Amino acid sequence: MKQHIIHFILAILLVVLAVANVTAQIAIQECDTMTFSVSSRPNIPETHFVWGIYNASPTPTDVLDPATTLDPALYFVDGQYAGRTVKVTGLAPGKYYVRIHVWDEVSCTDNVEMYLMEVLESDLDMEVYADSVCIGDPTNVYIRFTGRGPYTVTYIIGDAVTPSVVNLNGTEEDPELVIPVLEPLPVGETTFWVIRVEDNCKAYEFTGEERPNTGIVIFPKPAQQPIYLKED
Repeated sequence: MKQHIIHFILAILLVVLAVANVTAQIAIQECDTMTFSVSSRPNIPETHFVWGIYNASPTPTDVLDPATTLDPALYFVDGQYAGRTVKVTGLAPGKYYVRIHVWDEVSCTDNVEMYLMEVLESDLDMEVYADSVCIGDPTNVYIRFTGRGPYTVTYIIGDAVTPSVVNLNGTEEDPELVIPVLEPLPVGETTFWVIRVEDNCKAYEFTGEERPNTGIVIFPKPAQQPIYLKED
């Protein structure tokens, strides 16, 4: 009888999932870890708290469904999807339904609760600028990030074929990366291009004119001018 009740509840759940409000109740950033926990019902065994995650679609698919390509070990930390507290990570950006199924044979209860969660796509916020100097003087390129490191930056200067890579280690908030320009540059403006940035979440690839860039402006040396003594 209990098995029939569970199947009936899950059938109702799938209908509810398909028509649930699309406004997210929980929002997390891509690559963040979300902790779900139940503090009530202290007498119910840990194994009677079972969590599920469904993709938000007209036909929701549970990551615990062995018939799908989704693997609970990839999204529940350590593959742990039962217990009062579970952790979820690694979900692609999008909307999901989070389900908690709790049952108690002593008090003869069988409950299902559901929450809507949105995983927000991680983005990269940075500003690129450079010194403008006279030819022969040292110059730097600066990249200021909004966020927390570490960062790995791949870049090219001008029409260089081989890219260079520089690392900004540490977890400082809103750090600035200083890149010395070691090769001599000609008079005029040479473009510094960022082609790839990797942070502690993912790698961002840039191509064509969409690549973040800045101009390194080199001025000629001022010509020597005669010095005149001002007469009264």
